[in-house]
Amino acid sequence: MAGQLDLALGPPRAQTSSALTVSQLVRLVRDALDARFGDCWVTGEISNARFANSNHFYFTLKDADASINVVMFSTAKRRLRFKPADGMKVVVRGRVNIYETRGTLQFYAEEMEPRGAGALQIAFEQLKKRLNEEGLFDAARKRALPFLPRTVGIVTALGGAGLRDILRVLLDRFPNLNVIIRPARVQGDGAAEEIAGAIEDLNRHARAEVIIVGRGGGSLEDLWAFNEEIVARAIFRSRIPIVSAVGHEIDFTIADFVADQRAPTPTFAAHVVVPSRVELRDQIGNLDRALTSSMRKMLDDLAEDVDYLAARVKHPRALMREAHERVDGISQELADAMKARVLDARRMVREHAARLRPPSAIAREIRIRTRELSRMMAQAMTTRAHHLRAAVERTSVSLIRGGTVAVEKYRKRLGSLATQLDATSPLKCLERGYSVTINLRDGRAVMDAQTVQVGDELDIRLRRGKLRARTESRDV
Repeated sequence: MAGQLDLALGPPRAQTSSALTVSQLVRLVRDALDARFGDCWVTGEISNARFANSNHFYFTLKDADASINVVMFSTAKRRLRFKPADGMKVVVRGRVNIYETRGTLQFYAEEMEPRGAGALQIAFEQLKKRLNEEGLFDAARKRALPFLPRTVGIVTALGGAGLRDILRVLLDRFPNLNVIIRPARVQGDGAAEEIAGAIEDLNRHARAEVIIVGRGGGSLEDLWAFNEEIVARAIFRSRIPIVSAVGHEIDFTIADFVADQRAPTPTFAAHVVVPSRVELRDQIGNLDRALTSSMRKMLDDLAEDVDYLAARVKHPRALMREAHERVDGISQELADAMKARVLDARRMVREHAARLRPPSAIAREIRIRTRELSRMMAQAMTTRAHHLRAAVERTSVSLIRGGTVAVEKYRKRLGSLATQLDATSPLKCLERGYSVTINLRDGRAVMDAQTVQVGDELDIRLRRGKLRARTESRDV
């Protein structure tokens, strides 16, 4: 039936003399698969993804009903534009075969594409996320462009529209500018390495003060060299500020995020890097006119101030006369103030002298007050001692009485407990003809025959004396 795999692997079961070995069986199945299946495309979901030290990629491709082991060798894996991961829906091209060592079915992948979003877009997002986490996009590390560079470096393809646009604008805006062109392929295999090498060359020579890296517009595949990690890291390592000018305004590449400044087009990059000489001349002329006008106004204002001050300036003799008059007035005010201060001080001395008493009177009052305090303190201490002595005597009598009553109470209680203990003592039973038997094996009283083993020695206590016995038998 079409679509089915027919395998004729050996003779009938009855012919055991010609039975196949395991290796022969596996090879027959492998040859049958090779004859029936060539390259095919398979869709499914990646699981158990694992990258070996050899750079081979191992994973399981599964759908809702089945799964198959897949291996992608390093040569095929290097061609991937994205990093596969568990849970990703993919379509894989390759061939199915038997892994002879284990006899398991295995798919050997040669090519892989994601389902849904394209491989390039996924690779772009993955690299962008990783480099951003490493800090290559941090705004704090981006440098300002020089205001008027004397030499500009350009990394792009020779003969491209991007280079023509950049040169036209640069030389129109500043004809005396020095330009260093370091050509590099901007698309296709090896383009990323050439772009990174060109950036490193310009840094090595260190003549350019700013570098423009870019190209004209194109598809995502055409612009992909500027999304390669090697280009991003070359821009990051550059000691010279870099302007990224790749594609059109709507195009964004990894190089745009790493560069010190992004220009939406190569033409705009030229405008960003170099100011227009004509515009600079106009600005200088405007500044010159504004400065001249400002200086004239300042001089006019200073002349008015000089005229005003000249009208207010007096003759030196008049100034000296006014100064002498002020000194005389201040001297008189100072003398009056000193005289008033002396009078106030004398008055205060007289008042304090009237209020002071002789030291002998003060000493006599202190002696009288001291004798009175001593008498009052002695009287208080005597009264306190009488009170304390009476309290101690009362407490002693109370303690003696309480102790006598308590001792008598506990004596009676002890006698009652002794009587009860004697009544319940096992020795009382011995007086009525009973005995107490102790098993010497464990030192416990024998209450049950089951606790005694044949041969156990017993200690039997009677009213008078003890007996030693050995168990010959027991009846339980």
